[in-house]
Amino acid sequence: MDALTQTPPTAPTALTADLGRFIADMPAHALPAQAIATIRRGIADTVGVAFASVGEPVLRHARDLITLGPTGQARVWTEGGFAASADAAFMNAVAGHALDFDDTGLDGHPSVVLAPVVLAEAERLGADWAAAVTAYAAGYEVWAELLGRDADKHHGKGWHPTAVFGAVACAAASACLRRLDAQRSAHALGIAASMSAGLVANFGSMTKPLQVGFAARNGILAAHLAEQGLTASHDALESPRGFLAAISPRGDVRLHSPIHAGTPWQMLEQGLNIKRYPVCYATHRIIDAALELQPHVADRLDAIEAVVATLGQLQADMLRSSRPTNGLDAKFSAEYTIACALARGHVHLQDLSDDAVNDTIVQALLRKVRVEIATERDALEPLFSPQDLLSVRLTDGTTLDAEPVRRARGHASRPVSDQELQDKFRACARMSLDDAQASVWWEAAMAAPERMVTWPDSPGSVR
Repeated sequence: MDALTQTPPTAPTALTADLGRFIADMPAHALPAQAIATIRRGIADTVGVAFASVGEPVLRHARDLITLGPTGQARVWTEGGFAASADAAFMNAVAGHALDFDDTGLDGHPSVVLAPVVLAEAERLGADWAAAVTAYAAGYEVWAELLGRDADKHHGKGWHPTAVFGAVACAAASACLRRLDAQRSAHALGIAASMSAGLVANFGSMTKPLQVGFAARNGILAAHLAEQGLTASHDALESPRGFLAAISPRGDVRLHSPIHAGTPWQMLEQGLNIKRYPVCYATHRIIDAALELQPHVADRLDAIEAVVATLGQLQADMLRSSRPTNGLDAKFSAEYTIACALARGHVHLQDLSDDAVNDTIVQALLRKVRVEIATERDALEPLFSPQDLLSVRLTDGTTLDAEPVRRARGHASRPVSDQELQDKFRACARMSLDDAQASVWWEAAMAAPERMVTWPDSPGSVR
């Protein structure tokens, strides 16, 4: 592995230029059927989750930053109107991430930035679903290529990968849909690299979905500027003073090795994890463990003396709130999500209201939860421990231990079924649409590849 301090090879790989060529050639690639199916699931999930966020305060602030109208380049899903492509992508990404219920992968949330970008750009250009899916794949592969060049996890330094890598990935997706040549695609990546930002410190606040929205918007703007002739450095990604070096947690980053984008397809290798709970993904494995034990303690919560959860260090670092009193903080609380699962047998959207969080039974129980740290990291997913553990001790001395959880339900290796995905979509969409409207939007999200990307005329007018 080439460290920053090492002398680069005599003829170093031009990473920015090579990825530009990959993007330009992307429409000629034949995506595997499994990759297409995974992308379509991620896109549908994002659209559904966005409808569940209507009424979230962050959407009001985001809406103030765009111009909505009865016509425009692309539909703003939750607003019943249209906006410029970049603005529609911004709003739709904010809506998709406001509840933290969107899919995960690549140390972040790929679909919540890529889906709004490829759908808005496809609408603007009159492109079909096949082109949108191909552009999504281009963005995903660029993200995976850049992320895989660093030995360390960016969360540990404070970077939010969705907002950082997502901006560059969205530029790749937009450049692909615009059919930019290799040089202009490379410029788009370089421009986006200077527009990427997002902090873990803002997890649990309205700024988290906002910085995701900016990543989507900036990706489109970067591709637009490159298309118009704006240039960026030829080595913006791989320069010792460039993107990868600047964001690297420890400087242990490969700058000059050949790219492997699409060989093999990382969508097949890593895939997408569909969330079953509307909270930080760092809690999902321990929620599964708590739900396993819940039937054994449901009728004797008062007898619980202590609950011990063992998580990875980086997981625990993201879970910033040990004593949450509102829904935003509760999303990033191991203590609350465990207590909620043990007390109620579920962690649903309704469990994230301020009133639900402050329920006296759950508040009393979460104060009995203690988080311990496992220092070992998972070999395949170093953001996590090899397995999450949960133990419940009762006042009579009995100890209940859940089975160790290595992968959460909904993980790419334990995928939800198509029916479960549709059920989640409808449950989310019904938060703001009636049943008929939810059905129309589901059908639109799952349209045939040769169909143009369009949305229903009226169901965007939410209740």
